[in-house]
Amino acid sequence: MLRVADAVIGIGDRTLLTDVNLCVEKGEVHALIGPNAAGKTSLLSSIAGLEPYRILKGRIHLKDEDITDLPPHERVKRGIVLAYQNPPPFKGLTLRILLDEIRKRFGLSKPFMEKLAGILSIEEFMDRELFNGMSGGERKRLETFLALVYRPSLALLDEPDSGVDIDSVKKIVEAIHLSSKSGTSLIVVTHSMHMLDLLKEYVDRVHLIYGGTLLYSGLYDEVVPVVSKYGYGGAAKIFLEAERRGGCSI
Repeated sequence: MLRVADAVIGIGDRTLLTDVNLCVEKGEVHALIGPNAAGKTSLLSSIAGLEPYRILKGRIHLKDEDITDLPPHERVKRGIVLAYQNPPPFKGLTLRILLDEIRKRFGLSKPFMEKLAGILSIEEFMDRELFNGMSGGERKRLETFLALVYRPSLALLDEPDSGVDIDSVKKIVEAIHLSSKSGTSLIVVTHSMHMLDLLKEYVDRVHLIYGGTLLYSGLYDEVVPVVSKYGYGGAAKIFLEAERRGGCSI
C-alpha cells in the first residue's frame, strides 16, 4: 500500500529526518514512536504532502504509484487521509450537515459508517458544531471518525490519544481495528504506553524515530518492552549495538 524508500525529509534546505524506509501493506496497523520533536509529525506530513515539508531525497509510492511530487489534494484523491493533533473548530457547521454533503459528493458505506459511529459514540455530535466547545476526548473521537469514515487507503493518525480520557482511547483503538479489517492501512503516532498496550493485539510493526532517523522497525515484542524498560535513548543504544553485532536487522 505504502512504500517510503531512502527518504530524507526537510523544511527548505534544513534536514529533519534521514534514512526513512517504511513499507505498509493493505490493512496493516503501524505505530510510530519516539521522543518529542523527533520528527514523527514531520514524517506524516511529508507522506500527506503538506507544506513546508519536503522530500529532499528518496521516493514515496502508494499502490505502486510514485506520489513524491504530487500536491496534497491529489494524494487525498488517491486515498490518503491525515488526522490532525488539534483540529480547529468550525462555527455554523454541524456533523449532520457535513455528512450529508459527503454522502452527496462521494458516497459512504452506511453499514460501515453506522458501526464506526457506534464504536466512537458519535451520535451525540450530530447537531453540534464541529470541534467547537468539545473536550479533548470528544475532539479526538470525532476527528478519528471523520478520518476513517471514508474508508481511506491510508490513514495517518497523529497522536489520537493526546489529551484523551481512557474510555475514549479504548474506543479509538477499537475504531482503528475496525478500519484495518475493512482494508484501510494505518500509521498511528503515539507517546502513550497505555495506547500501545491496547494496540498490541492489532499492530503489525512498531517504528522508533530517534536521533533524526527512523532508527528501528520491528514487531511489538521486539520494540515496545525495550522502550518501556530503558526509555527512548536507552532503547536506541541497544538497537544500534545489536545491529553492529549483526543480531538484528532494521
